[in-house]
Amino acid sequence: MEPHRHRHEDFHNVFYSKKDSQNNKLPNGVCYRYGSDLRQGQHIIPCYRDHQRKFGEDYGSCQAGISNFLTEDLIIMGAPGTSYWTGSVLVFNTTSRGMSVYLDDEAGAVSFGSYLGYSVGAGHFLSPVTSEVVGGAPQYNQRGKVFIFTLDSNLLRVVSEVSGNQLGSYFGSSLCAVDLNADGLSDLLVGAPLTTGAVREEGRVHVYINQGQAKLLEAEFQLTGSDAYAARFGETIADLGDLDDDGYHDVAVGAPQEDDLKGAVYIYNGRKDGISPSPSQRITGSTLGRNLRMFGQSLSSGIDIDDNGYQDVAVGAFLSDAAVVLRTRPVIKVKASLALPEQIDQRVALCSEHKTPTVCLNVTVCFSVWSRQFRGAIDLQYNLTSDLLHKPSFPHRFYFHGNGSSNSTRGQVRARHGQLACTTHVAYQRKDVRDIFTPVQFEVSYSLRESNHRASSKTFPPLKPILQQSAGHQNTITNQTEFARSCSLVNCSTNMQLSAELVLPHQQQYFALGSGQTIVLKTSVVNSGDDAFLPRLTLHFPNNIHYIKVLQNQDNLVSCDVTQETNSTMVVVDCSVTSLLLPADAQLNINFLLDVNQNSTPGDINIHVNTSSDNYERGEYLHDNSKSLLLPLKYGVNINIHGFVNPTSFVFGDEDLTPVNCYTETFNYTYKVLNSGPSRSLDTVVEIVLPKILTPYRHRLLQVIDLQSSHGACSISDTTVSVIEDCDVPQASFIKQLIFFFSFSSTRRMFCGRGDELCERLVCRLGSLEAGRDATIQLETRLNPTVLLQAPGRHSIMTLESTATISSPREDPHTILVQKHPAVQVVVEALFTQKPSTTVKVFIIVVSLVLGLMILAALIWCLWKAGFFKRELQKKEEEFRRHSWDYVPKSSERESVS
Repeated sequence: MEPHRHRHEDFHNVFYSKKDSQNNKLPNGVCYRYGSDLRQGQHIIPCYRDHQRKFGEDYGSCQAGISNFLTEDLIIMGAPGTSYWTGSVLVFNTTSRGMSVYLDDEAGAVSFGSYLGYSVGAGHFLSPVTSEVVGGAPQYNQRGKVFIFTLDSNLLRVVSEVSGNQLGSYFGSSLCAVDLNADGLSDLLVGAPLTTGAVREEGRVHVYINQGQAKLLEAEFQLTGSDAYAARFGETIADLGDLDDDGYHDVAVGAPQEDDLKGAVYIYNGRKDGISPSPSQRITGSTLGRNLRMFGQSLSSGIDIDDNGYQDVAVGAFLSDAAVVLRTRPVIKVKASLALPEQIDQRVALCSEHKTPTVCLNVTVCFSVWSRQFRGAIDLQYNLTSDLLHKPSFPHRFYFHGNGSSNSTRGQVRARHGQLACTTHVAYQRKDVRDIFTPVQFEVSYSLRESNHRASSKTFPPLKPILQQSAGHQNTITNQTEFARSCSLVNCSTNMQLSAELVLPHQQQYFALGSGQTIVLKTSVVNSGDDAFLPRLTLHFPNNIHYIKVLQNQDNLVSCDVTQETNSTMVVVDCSVTSLLLPADAQLNINFLLDVNQNSTPGDINIHVNTSSDNYERGEYLHDNSKSLLLPLKYGVNINIHGFVNPTSFVFGDEDLTPVNCYTETFNYTYKVLNSGPSRSLDTVVEIVLPKILTPYRHRLLQVIDLQSSHGACSISDTTVSVIEDCDVPQASFIKQLIFFFSFSSTRRMFCGRGDELCERLVCRLGSLEAGRDATIQLETRLNPTVLLQAPGRHSIMTLESTATISSPREDPHTILVQKHPAVQVVVEALFTQKPSTTVKVFIIVVSLVLGLMILAALIWCLWKAGFFKRELQKKEEEFRRHSWDYVPKSSERESVS
């Protein structure tokens, strides 16, 4: 019996009554039961009650038969209009002629307007030997529900239920009880054709797997068809039986409004774990060569109309007023095998190719076929391919003769039911095979070519068989063999031993960020076991390290592929040796050139190196296959400071100058801070100290006028030592000045020690200074020369030493300073004029005069004492003249004589 769909505007199942002069149109519903000849039917009116004449009340509008399901002795009818469309399910037993109904109890399991009975079915839910009834209520709480009933006398009792989860999805408007996993218990498919997903009314089919005792567990997925707009997938569902001979029932699902009302039917295959989530076939009206509309609005199955052992299905196309019968093609199950020798002995050349002994092997392909009823000959065509596991950069190691030395060949074989058909091919080995470690794999793929079967049915034309397409079966088989090897260790194990080291620039113990230099990673692999095929080296490191190249050598050419791990910051460098083989006791040296991102965060980086090959290596040999190297990334800072002052000297002590301001001397200091790299200097701080007073006096010597920096900011640190800002500096006493004047020339250094409170402390915070950049600090000071005249403490030459020290970069475990606290001293010389003061001058003059007179008096006295002032020589000369012949007396003498 074909189910009808509920439509409010037109009732097809109508019973007319004129009893008691009443003309009532009551949609009680009538069902007709026909035999296979469809000639004589038996009508069933389960909802008629002679005393009920009111539309909608109780069974007055029950619409029995709007959906139905037949078993061997039960006719299950849906009555969704019962009790004002609360609905009910009616079961008529054709053997006992009794009727069982569902009457809503006081608990109200079925709410008003639920349309219970819109869809019905039956299955083995409690156990494989019992039968239970299923009824859908698509309007239950606007979400839909499906009830499972057990027959209890003349009543139906609810034993299980499943509910929809989306408003208006019409969950339960279609259902199908089918044993999907062949466990003897019926599972349940429930259609929700109005379910809206990404677009609108795509439709869904919910899958429930029976866990026993009618406990239904919903699958993690839903059947969705093509997820097409307004397809209403799940409008109809039908059990097709086992279409593909895998032992599990398959189902058909209709989507009648898909593709603008053209419609489609989807075939889903049962599986051991339930049902395949993807359809194995999509059938449309255009597939059949007809322009059908709403194809899939109704489905009916369960009959083998062409007697080929498989159920067929009838599909209704509502808007085309047509129905299509889809016949099921017979399924051919093929069992294929591929026979190979256990090993390939390269020392034994069993074949000859171009008159040259050649290593070869026999490849035997066998097929056997089976079908449920098909007994004709089956022609299979196949394709045989050799050496599927060969290395991509090298040719196949085996080829087939007569096919252009290709690694594949084709063939045909005719197989019959239950008989084994085999064909043998010869595969030849190439001359230059070096890879004897990778297994040699052969593959056979096959397909159905044609069949000479002719159907025994006189009504229907024959159908071409189809190969079984069961889950995980791709009509392909593989087998493999290996080369024979003579080995020294168990299982021909290799024993790869890896050593690795990092060579950093200038043999340093760290890598200086910003240096722009590269790193050499030296690796060495020694194979102490059997031959290793395709030796590999794999590097793992963070993506702030860059692989540049391999420092090639003539012995081993290495090719590397660089990839980044998914959802990770790790980079993988996979390197292989083009020579393919690392023999026993051989050594392989590979050096990598690496670079580091100069903007990396300082810290320790792990570089992981691993070696392997395509050969087996025993577990106890794996401990030395890997090495982890630590690369310390640090800031290497080489920072210098230079300074000068203008002017570099001055003269003090000149009393002739009478300045208005006592701070008469001005000095301009310039300091240059240069970061020679290779890394940036963090939080660079420059500290400048210069004498503030002349110890032990408290008058200010130096005064800071201006302090500026091209980077950062500068400030003057406060000290606890008080100074006298007054320009009235006490003069030295006369005695001290006199002593200083007559003292020997000497020099006094005026400098500042660390933390000296008697000095002016200036701090410039330059911040981060990039490699190659510099900063300039300008300092202007004024000096009071009169402070230098204080005595004691005054010297003829006095040097004022200013010291600038870089007290940062900050102390950081990731910063390495090339110079520890670099500093520079700038010296200003103060030269005394050597001019004495006025008092000293007067004193010197007076003392000089007194001393001169005293010396003169002493000299005169000494001369007098020595007789210097007596004239004895004059008397002698006079007497001598008197006795002379020409003596003439002077006039005075003559006058005295006269």
